[in-house]
Amino acid sequence: MIALPSRRHILSFHCRVQFCSTMPGTFLFLFLFAFLAATAQTDVEQALEELNQRIDNAVVKKELPLLHTFYADDFVFTHGTGVVDSKTSWLDEVAKSTTRFISRLHDSTTVEVHDRLAIIAGRLLVTRQQDTGTAQYGIRYVRIYVKRKKQWQLISHRTVKEWHY
Repeated sequence: MIALPSRRHILSFHCRVQFCSTMPGTFLFLFLFAFLAATAQTDVEQALEELNQRIDNAVVKKELPLLHTFYADDFVFTHGTGVVDSKTSWLDEVAKSTTRFISRLHDSTTVEVHDRLAIIAGRLLVTRQQDTGTAQYGIRYVRIYVKRKKQWQLISHRTVKEWHY
């Protein structure tokens, strides 16, 4: 006598077949979602990295109106020497005729984005003209940006290491 499969076995087989047939579609959906999320993150990170360099280009060119929009009103700049500047005191220093930056170039930056907050860590190589000649130095830093009114602004710069050439 041939034994027929029970109703429980038939339902179990049907569920397995149905799951296996939808599984590739589910994986494809999850892959596409993850890819699009990663791409969007990369675009934001790239924009922040470009803004980070643009700020220092504006410092070199003394573009004060532009810098007023890039720096938040509550900006704090902690130098490697321990000196702490506010937005006003830092921009006053940039505006001085005795302050002459030749270049401020970023290197080895990493960008970490958390919704309306971003952290950038990296190296900044600075060339500056002084009365005694050209000075070159590098710093390692951590910068914090916040998104306010649909615009990223720098709220904190902290130098964590400084070296001179």
